Amino acid sequence: MTLKQTELEWRQPDSRHRRYELAANSQLIATLRFEKLGGTLATGECGPNRWTFKRTGFLSPKVSIRVAGSDNAIAMFAPSWTGSGWLAFDSGRRYHLRATNFWATEWAFESEDGTRVIALFGPHGVFKQGGHAHVAESALSLPETPVLLLLIWYLRVLMNEDASAAAVIAACS
Repeated sequence: MTLKQTELEWRQPDSRHRRYELAANSQLIATLRFEKLGGTLATGECGPNRWTFKRTGFLSPKVSIRVAGSDNAIAMFAPSWTGSGWLAFDSGRRYHLRATNFWATEWAFESEDGTRVIALFGPHGVFKQGGHAHVAESALSLPETPVLLLLIWYLRVLMNEDASAAAVIAACS
């Protein structure tokens, strides 16, 4: 699917469900749905394409991306302890995810030459999560763009949930 808009919005329609929608001018572009309340397996859809995202590992976590229904990963994201990291597609293309501000509330995927491809910013939300995504004009037709949009939001949701869990543990200690 080729995107036509560079400014997109992630929103969570219902705070009781881990389901998110990506829209451009109220037109639904993609969805991301976590399969279980506390798990990391999620299914992302953009047009006719479906992928699964799954974080595994504790000390050295990785996120695998697969075409839904397949056991073969098409890409693997390896984060560092800061959340930044490299995404490597089986096609050989690689993208670097990094925080673009001090507070790590804004993130971007960049190509290997440092060109920003996808940026994610905006409010996190207290009860419902939401944010804004910006797709570089040069990335609108890249085959990886839908996966990058889904993955950056998937990672953002997990980061927010991990931070919330850490805050609860700290408060109870």
